[in-house]
Amino acid sequence: MRIISSIFAPTRGFHSRSTWILLPTTSSTACGANQLRMSSEKAVPCYEESVRLLNGLQSNAATIKKLRVQRENLQAINLPQCRKYLESLNISAEDLNALNIIHVSGTKGKGSACAFVESILRSQGLRTGFYSSPHLVHVRERIQVDGQPVSEQMFAEEFFHVYDIIKREHSDNMPAYFKFLTLLAFRIFVKLNVQVMILEVGIGGEYDCTNVVEKPKVCGVTTLDYDHMSILGNKLSEIAWHKAGIFKESVPAFYSPTTTEAEEVLIARAISKHVPLFQTPPVSAYQFARDISPGIRGAHQFSNVSMALQLVRAWAEKCGFPLPGVPLSTDTSGFNVPLWMCDAIESCRWPGRSQIVSTDRNVTYLLDGAHTPKSMEACSEWAAEEIVNLKKENVKKILLFQCTADRCPSTLIKYLKPLGISQIVSCPTQLHSSIDKSADSANLNASRDEQAEKANQCVQAWKESLDQPESVTEDQMKVFDCISSAYKFIESQAASQEILVLVTGSLHLVGGVLNLAGKGK
Repeated sequence: MRIISSIFAPTRGFHSRSTWILLPTTSSTACGANQLRMSSEKAVPCYEESVRLLNGLQSNAATIKKLRVQRENLQAINLPQCRKYLESLNISAEDLNALNIIHVSGTKGKGSACAFVESILRSQGLRTGFYSSPHLVHVRERIQVDGQPVSEQMFAEEFFHVYDIIKREHSDNMPAYFKFLTLLAFRIFVKLNVQVMILEVGIGGEYDCTNVVEKPKVCGVTTLDYDHMSILGNKLSEIAWHKAGIFKESVPAFYSPTTTEAEEVLIARAISKHVPLFQTPPVSAYQFARDISPGIRGAHQFSNVSMALQLVRAWAEKCGFPLPGVPLSTDTSGFNVPLWMCDAIESCRWPGRSQIVSTDRNVTYLLDGAHTPKSMEACSEWAAEEIVNLKKENVKKILLFQCTADRCPSTLIKYLKPLGISQIVSCPTQLHSSIDKSADSANLNASRDEQAEKANQCVQAWKESLDQPESVTEDQMKVFDCISSAYKFIESQAASQEILVLVTGSLHLVGGVLNLAGKGK
């Protein structure tokens, strides 16, 4: 283990937390078509109406283009705006600090690392709050308490509490979709008095609205890769600068191994902010109580397991919370991982990442939301391994693929060439041909025409990646208007043959398939 800057001084005891107890969770209650449904006890806010209003905060494709042009000016005002909204909601910096936050940025693996952290700490009886993005099926997935999405009733009740206050005090400057959900998560976690909040950054870090947190307990930067380049820059060093923006003075931070240029930026930012920074060790540095198979599949997940183990132990050290079998220590090398921690790693679930789903028909889906070069390479390696494990080498293999935003299909799809795909299907990441603005899956960020054009680019990129592109027929390249149409086409082929489908390129696409397959959380 290489220590980059000085060892942090551990702080014993919890701030604003005197006991370690679990509180009962709120049960789910359905609601009708109106904002309030009258019951014999009280009026219940409507979940569907809350989602409709939330979707109204999404920026359309044209607006997003304008925002990217003005991003430098807009980024500078993002966090001050967040603080004003929090002030209106009567949520102070001290309230956020009392959530004992673990703040994680990075390009790939940050959600998986957070999921491992949450599973480990929850297994010790802690009340956990986990804020992540994007969601796959239900928007409530982004705000989880004790490993489960908040109920529709709680989501709706707290949504209208936040929405009404902000609408009243900031009617001319309503927060955008992600920012509003971040505020809502803070509101719910403060209200429920969670004992630890695992906070995943949205985009970047420096100007991300999650960075309104002033004093997290520990920070992490997972694997860096090329993504959101129109916002974060075209070089890993530029991307690293944004990701390191979550570093806070005297708060320990960890980073996954990266390139020299990116590492130099992380170190420089840590020094300037007086941050004790450590590189996570390889998983081979740990002594596990038994062989483990992480609940999130894929060999690449072991890097995220190492990050989670370091974050958990540093968090426990800062909070003075005992981890059975794990001595509290400022030593940041590998350590003995007890049986209970192995169990928590194996029981961790994070849908849409290296997930296998079989439908009633003769179809097996391999789903992975990979959307960067490194993650697509890892996806390909995982898929190849599963094809062998499942004995699917000789079945028809279909690629259901779409990439979004400024991602280039040809830079991603080339990694899938070794899998022996015989047909590609692509479509916009829209569940149905018409948009229901009260549906969790509604995505207004890209126009229909832009997504259709990107789908055509995807099938063409696949064709050009093959050794003999001239032999590819039109039947091998299919483009549909929505995920539902693509899904029906794929399922229809199962009547005459066994099919394996790799779904990747976009978490929104993966979420749509999970929804249609009835596997949504």
